[in-house]
Amino acid sequence: MAEVALAIRLMFYLRAPTDEQVLALLRDRAHQAFTYEDVGITRGSLEAAPSGFTLDRYGVELGRGQAVFERARAALRRIDNYPPSFTRVVRSPGDLAPGFTFATLASHLGFHSVHPCRVIHVIDVSDCFAFCFGTLPGHAESGEERFEVSIESDVVRYDVQAFSRPISLMSRIGAPIARALQVRFQRETLDVMRAHAG
Repeated sequence: MAEVALAIRLMFYLRAPTDEQVLALLRDRAHQAFTYEDVGITRGSLEAAPSGFTLDRYGVELGRGQAVFERARAALRRIDNYPPSFTRVVRSPGDLAPGFTFATLASHLGFHSVHPCRVIHVIDVSDCFAFCFGTLPGHAESGEERFEVSIESDVVRYDVQAFSRPISLMSRIGAPIARALQVRFQRETLDVMRAHAG
């Protein structure tokens, strides 16, 4: 029964919600608990996902040199790594820091979905910029993701690691579609970051 109630609270729309509607949702979700237990484990390198979750790790070399790194860092700081072909990010006011909330709006199969998240950890040092975030109630998936740009020996990389699983019966029924969207995201986010870094 709790799973059915959770599925009803998932954010699906026939028309794309306005930024104001999404910001109201984020204010409501800002202090709610994450939808999973292993909060913060993407701070380090994951060798395996928690039990029941799928682990994804992928990345790309963006180029060489400090200028490439700074462009990639700036894009990631703005959360501009999401593919505009089927996603849009709505950010809460403020700087990217622990506690900062944002939502991804995804367009798929003729409807729109909203996926609220909260930042857990930010790394901002001379050779690396990264942030990890976790899913909040209303997100179709449960889990955590880390986006990172780094420079080592003049080589700039963009790397992603995540663990996730469908959060509800509705999400599990649609799991093949959700997985196809994740694979599309993986491919397109690499292209987006290449364009920003170039």
